[in-house]
Amino acid sequence: MNNKPIIDRITIYPVKSLDGISLQKAEISNGGCLLHDREYAIKDSNGKYVNGKKNAKVHLLRLNIELEKEIVFFRHESETQWRQFSLTDNSEEIDEYLSNFFEMPVRLHKNSEGRFLDVPDKSGMTILSTSSLQNIGEWFGELDLEEMRRRFRATLEIKNVTSFWEDHLFCDDETAIEFLIGDVHVLGMSPRARCVVPTRHPQTGDVIQGFQKHFADQRSVNLPQWSALNNYPHSYFLSVDCLIPSTEVGKLISVGDEVTIIGKKTLPTFIKL
Repeated sequence: MNNKPIIDRITIYPVKSLDGISLQKAEISNGGCLLHDREYAIKDSNGKYVNGKKNAKVHLLRLNIELEKEIVFFRHESETQWRQFSLTDNSEEIDEYLSNFFEMPVRLHKNSEGRFLDVPDKSGMTILSTSSLQNIGEWFGELDLEEMRRRFRATLEIKNVTSFWEDHLFCDDETAIEFLIGDVHVLGMSPRARCVVPTRHPQTGDVIQGFQKHFADQRSVNLPQWSALNNYPHSYFLSVDCLIPSTEVGKLISVGDEVTIIGKKTLPTFIKL
């Protein structure tokens, strides 16, 4: 039996803030992220993202997508019928559908260079462990693992490790943790500070009152003594922001790849946090 940390799940989110899709393998793209991850984003007339942080209606919009055929499907959570659109030929129809859904003018934008990521110059993906999600679910009355995944929206999930093992993958503002996923070199940059999104049910938007405080309290109580999160001002963090060097473009990350820590690496000035 392989007791080393391995990648158990890969999830990309082709449209920022909407549903993810699971993959068995993913290519590192020119943008330093996984190919097709956050390739599209919905923006309002002021060019601002329409996302879960600002608009709770996002939680009610279901998405499916066929990337090779460039076809997208939308529906309201309460509906069973999907609306199908071509991403290449139906841009106006897509914008009309989304504008009606959000009851304001919006457009679907495309960028294949990773610019729709939250911090594109410092993080091309996020990583956490399945055991962390399971543990946190217990803090809130046995929340389902799949629901926890949808609340925290990590790109990669690791198994064969204890809860919060991923805290091994970051250090401080001056230092990254270099590690391998298979043969892909990755830099663990920092823990991901969470926003309001995890407090809401991913399909209804219903809020768990006091979620952030209870999460932070439990994270502190369960924090490994060795975790560098002890040096941060609060504990409302989960998953690790990871930078993928340009040398890794074109390589693949696959389910089953081993995760191997190499060690600390001083950050260049231009990417210090």
